[in-house]
Amino acid sequence: MSAAVDPRRVQHALVCMLFDPKLAARICGTSELAADDPPLSAGERTLLRAVDPRALATDHMRRARALQVILEEYPVSAAVVGVDWVDGFFASAVFRRCVSGRGAMAPAFAAYLGNRAKGVGIIEAALARLRRVAKQPTVELPAGSLVRPATLEPLEVSAGTLAWYQKTRGRLGAEPLQALARQRKPGKDQPPRRGREFLLLEARADGSVDLGGASGALVGLLQAAHRPRPRAELAAEAVRLGAEPDEAEGLLDDLVGEGVLSRG
Repeated sequence: MSAAVDPRRVQHALVCMLFDPKLAARICGTSELAADDPPLSAGERTLLRAVDPRALATDHMRRARALQVILEEYPVSAAVVGVDWVDGFFASAVFRRCVSGRGAMAPAFAAYLGNRAKGVGIIEAALARLRRVAKQPTVELPAGSLVRPATLEPLEVSAGTLAWYQKTRGRLGAEPLQALARQRKPGKDQPPRRGREFLLLEARADGSVDLGGASGALVGLLQAAHRPRPRAELAAEAVRLGAEPDEAEGLLDDLVGEGVLSRG
């Protein structure tokens, strides 16, 4: 194993060790690291072994505070999978990739969650993305292209998911963290798994996000417009989704006028 030292890898590994005592023990041990552990050279592990273990334990609430951030953004998903499983995020390869990539925890948690919470996880992951949309840089569009604005998120989930999400969020009340503190294990009531339901989320200028139902055709068209597309391509997609050929161009104009599509 190489003795070369990359200060960034050392720093990223140290951050992960602060959140994951078991990882810290593996890095400071003598056994080979697991495949999804940080890729460290012999020299880097030597540096990390020299860290006083007491320095890793000076803030006993660090992981709990980070867990609170995740629970605040994914309360209904946490009710589905259980708080203990959510807490495992901080010992996961997904979290370590987030640290090394200097990403944000809440969006990264969506990758860890996957489809485990079914449609409610998809909804809350979209909410987490939209809450951060104002921080994304604007991109100049190719001339003549159309694209879905970053403030919109079209979703396809199982039938009944929105009602289930709203019911469960209401049950958690005004202080969801307190309710979740009593629910460490997966909830018995699980979200729908069958059928299809189409939703549209929109981020507002005041930081709020609107969430409601939409037609399958609109959701399909906006999903196709996730990247800049030539107008003719989106017109053809609109026809494929059910629009009359002689109405597709007018439909696109209407969507641009309503702010549902952006024009280059």
